[in-house]
Amino acid sequence: MSFDRPRQKKSLSQVFLRTEWPVQKVVERLREWHVTRVLEIGPGGGILTRGLLENPWKVTAIEKDERYVEKLQDSYDMRKREYPGTLELVNQDILKFDLGEWLQSSHEPTAVVGNIPYAISSPIVLWVLPHMQQLKGVEFLVQLEFASRLAGAVNSKDYGSLSVYTQLRAQVALECKVDRSCFTPIPKVDSALVILKARPQTLSDEFLLKVETVARASFTQRRKKLRNAIRQFLSEEKLESCPLDLNRRPDSIRPEEFVELAKFIYGES
Repeated sequence: MSFDRPRQKKSLSQVFLRTEWPVQKVVERLREWHVTRVLEIGPGGGILTRGLLENPWKVTAIEKDERYVEKLQDSYDMRKREYPGTLELVNQDILKFDLGEWLQSSHEPTAVVGNIPYAISSPIVLWVLPHMQQLKGVEFLVQLEFASRLAGAVNSKDYGSLSVYTQLRAQVALECKVDRSCFTPIPKVDSALVILKARPQTLSDEFLLKVETVARASFTQRRKKLRNAIRQFLSEEKLESCPLDLNRRPDSIRPEEFVELAKFIYGES
């Protein structure tokens, strides 16, 4: 599935993989998960799509750029008898694609993968996280710095509200670095493969959004005491009875402690 690519659009953060070994990493992981159905985000030139189709999987690829949809469809139509897998192409903005509805259409073992656009990496992760319980896993190729934020450890510079929210929803593993030379056009930064696997769901989606609100507010003042950030949620009197030490800095608060803090703020047991 190769073709003369249209000129890439900077407005869509189109940076395409041109090296096969990261594709094989993704494919091997999906085989370990025993999936039969895969959603690919932003297939672009189709290097990952081809690797997926070489397995007996049902692949749905969501591509916003209609030029690439047309090229991929033509290429697939010419070669589909050679592939064990099947391909459905959808010309749509991934953030407008109803993942919940798509998952409900089949209860097969499913994964989400993609070399996701740098400019909307955070929105895409937030888009997929609420559905982790229905997925065997997620594997994304993202900027190395962004992968480090997802997997960020407490008391590190990478740890922030995105780390908290992601790690409450999923187990995060940074699988490997992918050098910038593996892409075209060559970006200014390296990338990484990051894996997300569901955690046992013990908190409601509604409450997790409240935790995210508290964490985001806290990290807007990450170098100050936690007390400064959460004053907007609590009276001075109630601040004094907070179960957490409010003299700590936000980057020292573990995800589970942000849950405890949100429960105190919102009066939930």
